[in-house]
Amino acid sequence: MHVRYPVSIPSMPLTLKVVLMGDRDSLADFEEMEPELAETSLYSEFEDNLQISDEETLKQWCQWVWNVAREKSLPGLAADAWPLLMQEGARDSGDQEIMPLCPLWIARQLREAAPFTDNGIINAEQLKTMLEQRQWREGFLAERMQDEILLEQILIETEGECIGQINALSVIDFPGHPRPFGEPSRITCVVHIGDGEFTDVERKAELGGNIHAKGMMLMQAFLMAELDLEQQLPFSASLTFEQSYSEVDGDSASMAELCALISALANVPINQSIAMTGSVDQFGRAQPVGGLNEKIEGFFAICAQRGLSGSQGVIIPSSNVRHLSLSTEVQEAVEAGTFSIWAIDDVSDALPLLTQLNWDGEGQTLLQTIQERIAQATQQEPRHRYPWPLRWLNRAQSN
Repeated sequence: MHVRYPVSIPSMPLTLKVVLMGDRDSLADFEEMEPELAETSLYSEFEDNLQISDEETLKQWCQWVWNVAREKSLPGLAADAWPLLMQEGARDSGDQEIMPLCPLWIARQLREAAPFTDNGIINAEQLKTMLEQRQWREGFLAERMQDEILLEQILIETEGECIGQINALSVIDFPGHPRPFGEPSRITCVVHIGDGEFTDVERKAELGGNIHAKGMMLMQAFLMAELDLEQQLPFSASLTFEQSYSEVDGDSASMAELCALISALANVPINQSIAMTGSVDQFGRAQPVGGLNEKIEGFFAICAQRGLSGSQGVIIPSSNVRHLSLSTEVQEAVEAGTFSIWAIDDVSDALPLLTQLNWDGEGQTLLQTIQERIAQATQQEPRHRYPWPLRWLNRAQSN
């Protein structure tokens, strides 16, 4: 019988550097499992975007694209193709002044456009053709959702007026789908005599997230501060996303919800040919949101299918203007005046576009109209402000 014993290996001098790469969650796990090693390590980050602040940084980015093309043996870009690539880069980064540095992203654009050229240089027409074909390949889900609206299975109005109803804008991101896409969402608000309660239907049905609930509370705070009531608001309101059957989160619709609430309280209709996006703070100021291009293009697609009338458009926060990188079709419609994009700083800028009435100021205003309705409601006899069982009990006691 042979017995094997462990082999004794003598220690040897070793000099090396350990480089660990990963996302922040992975690094947090590393710090928890190896705190002593983490203490002695040097932390650094790779920038995957470049801020284009002047001509020099733009030149550096163009040189980087050329370097990636040479390294991957891919065709370069003709002079007329650079603006189109920069527009696609701004769309990827979400900012007109930020370009992506990721070699994988750059190589993908060049690799997909390469079959359209035979001389080693991609011109603007070839790059545009590639982007259009990519959009067609990846647009199946978006088109099916648009069909649901066009067939009136999902009710979205793009003309006329309606009290307490507004078109908000949402972004849908399906797992496994290569790109998010936007679609309009119908928000409605109804108001009735009550005790001042604002009901968030999504929250009540456990379909609303915490950030959405926060946005609701902020827009309510703005309204109550503006009304400056000495007594309780004699109305109750109910707000909801119609035909929404999954969780709603985020505050990007809080500005639209505020406008729908004001419309219902003032009993003034909202123009349905206009959609809006943007969050609101307690002072009524418009705050930037994400997914801006997809949201605008989603509403534009519905309006274009039904026919552009020239009165349709989208309201966005002015702080979001730098994030615009819209498709050629939307840009051409805006230039032709058949579709509009309005940038606002405050809810008071949006309300005249939606209702043709100012929020406050001279003449008949929405604030004055709401205050008059409140005064009328408080002057009503108490019996009209209670449910019929309580009114019956009051009559029985009086007899």
